[in-house]
Amino acid sequence: MAQRDSAAPSPDSTGLAGQVVDRHSHEPIHAGQVVVLGTPATATTDSSGRFALSALTPGTYALEVHAVGYTPVTWLATIEARHLLRHDFELDPLPVELPEVVVKGRTPLAERRFADFDRRRHSGMGHFLTQEQIERSGVTSLVDVLVTVRGVEQVCLSNDCTAKMVRSPPGCYPQYYLDGRESSAYFARLTPPRDVKGVEIYRGSSETPGEFEGSNSGCGVIAIWTKSSP
Repeated sequence: MAQRDSAAPSPDSTGLAGQVVDRHSHEPIHAGQVVVLGTPATATTDSSGRFALSALTPGTYALEVHAVGYTPVTWLATIEARHLLRHDFELDPLPVELPEVVVKGRTPLAERRFADFDRRRHSGMGHFLTQEQIERSGVTSLVDVLVTVRGVEQVCLSNDCTAKMVRSPPGCYPQYYLDGRESSAYFARLTPPRDVKGVEIYRGSSETPGEFEGSNSGCGVIAIWTKSSP
């Protein structure tokens, strides 16, 4: 439940503050991202899961909250002048497939996924970045990793940058997949490169395999596989 601070804050305290926790354990979630969609405003949760977004212009905003290993959530917040809106977010852990109980001939899901990654990599369609290539690049932003691929460019609005296919028309942005599931660009592209095992880039529908076809695949597809994927 959102609560407005009844104190009389200064104009600088106009904004939003709160905590991000695991819905089941209620443990704080560290390094989660709170993004004010359509603006460059973002906040990262601390070790206690707390965050603060200050100096926002009064109005109604759509927020997206996400963290690695959790399902992202969105929320509409109405920010009033000279009020600090407080709201806590509970995130659901992504479903994890339980380990198999020693069944002969059964390949673990993670191994099957990366076997599919290698199969597509050797098909000659699309562009692929392996864990070794990402580690050698030494970059700290996933967008910086993506733009090393020919045909991918970086588009920035204020301090908010994203990847786009060079041949795509303005406003046509790629569909993201994270560990095989459709994901928003805000969530997927903020995945730390150190957590990534591989990336697949398809610059248009002619390159995109069937498992990644969707309504936005004509603008390109970026599939990210993390080391912790089930």
